Amino acid sequence: MKWWRRALRPGDIRTIRTRAPVARLASSDVTHTSVDTGRRQTSRLASLDGLRGVAALVVVVHHSFLTSAVLLGPYLKDPVRFEPWTWQWILTATPLHLLWDGTSAVFVFFVLSGLVLALPAASGTPARWDVYYVRRLLRLYLPVWGSLAFAWVTTVLVDRHQGLGSTWLQHREAYSLSGLPRDALLVGGVDALNGSLWTLQWEVIFSLLLPFYLLAARLLRRWLPAVAVLLLALVGVGWVVNALGPLRYLPVFGLGVVMAFERDRLGRVAAALDARRHAWAVAYGAVAVAVSAYWMIFLVTTPSELVAAFGHTTGVAGAALAVFCAWHGPALRRVLESPPVQWLGTRSFSLYLVQEPVVAAVAISWTVTVGPLLTAAVAVPVSLACAALFYVVVERPSHRLSQRAGRAVARRRTAPAAPVDAAPASQATAEGLPVTR
Repeated sequence: MKWWRRALRPGDIRTIRTRAPVARLASSDVTHTSVDTGRRQTSRLASLDGLRGVAALVVVVHHSFLTSAVLLGPYLKDPVRFEPWTWQWILTATPLHLLWDGTSAVFVFFVLSGLVLALPAASGTPARWDVYYVRRLLRLYLPVWGSLAFAWVTTVLVDRHQGLGSTWLQHREAYSLSGLPRDALLVGGVDALNGSLWTLQWEVIFSLLLPFYLLAARLLRRWLPAVAVLLLALVGVGWVVNALGPLRYLPVFGLGVVMAFERDRLGRVAAALDARRHAWAVAYGAVAVAVSAYWMIFLVTTPSELVAAFGHTTGVAGAALAVFCAWHGPALRRVLESPPVQWLGTRSFSLYLVQEPVVAAVAISWTVTVGPLLTAAVAVPVSLACAALFYVVVERPSHRLSQRAGRAVARRRTAPAAPVDAAPASQATAEGLPVTR
């Protein structure tokens, strides 16, 4: 059987056959969509859903803090280093930065997308690529278009052209109707109307290239640990050579794909950690250190370009380790599987799509003159409320529409040339699902 028939159409509900109990899995949307499941869901996949929700919440706090010209300083091209033991230094150069490290949250999104989209293919589930592309692209684009409409409404309610706050906040003024087509297409970059959509550009590109990622993983399966090291090296090159910017992000998805194909090996590593006292505590600590590596450089110096590249590359490795711990770590899984975090994970894509326009509107209309903490205190609950509404009005109907479209494509391709009174195809066949005995 050819490799492309053995891969999954990852954007949709699938049956995954592994040694563990059968689970129903739907793809990550990106960056950021939840690992939706059917009536049954394994706890390990639920924990990944929760991790995505936490990462989306971190992005909300991240953008709230970036409305402050002071806290934006370390993110500038020539980063600012604060005096030791000031509140800015403590928020930036210590592991407290994890609470608002949007860059690492995006790395987590990308690793999760690679992992979740590749897991069924790594398990040998057959693919229907036509169905996959229809479902996946609708699942991504329809909510994105809805978020653009939402962002435009916020600009009508709150005029962004007031020159307030940090340069990041002022850049939210640089939008126009002429930029909407590019925003709607995504692959050519995005405007400032909803700047968070820049990550969706890479999600779409990865989704289109997924068959090639899977082919490479199959061909190089014996050397996947070495491939992971190579992918990290490519990330570092991308941070050093600006002209190779795509290398900053596309290899991160590849790490998730490698994790999917190495799931058995990772399971054995997790079992070994289970057997050792405090081993998981050490692993969680390693996540905090690796993800914070770039920012901990600021403890001693302002990083050069090469040192910064090393820090970001270590952060990507930390993001992959965070996904591993969320997948297998008992204590972390219990937290991520709790009802509040699961609620957040289910709406993580919606939260990600609406949060930046909300943060800009809240900051400009009121809080930016007071400080970033008040901006976060107001923007977080408002973003959660808007995300809940957006999920009901836009994301969930878009998901259902993508499913119906996928089933229509599957029926058109699988309908037999039979008499009119022939029995209809089964539901599993209509969805392109593997038929099991």
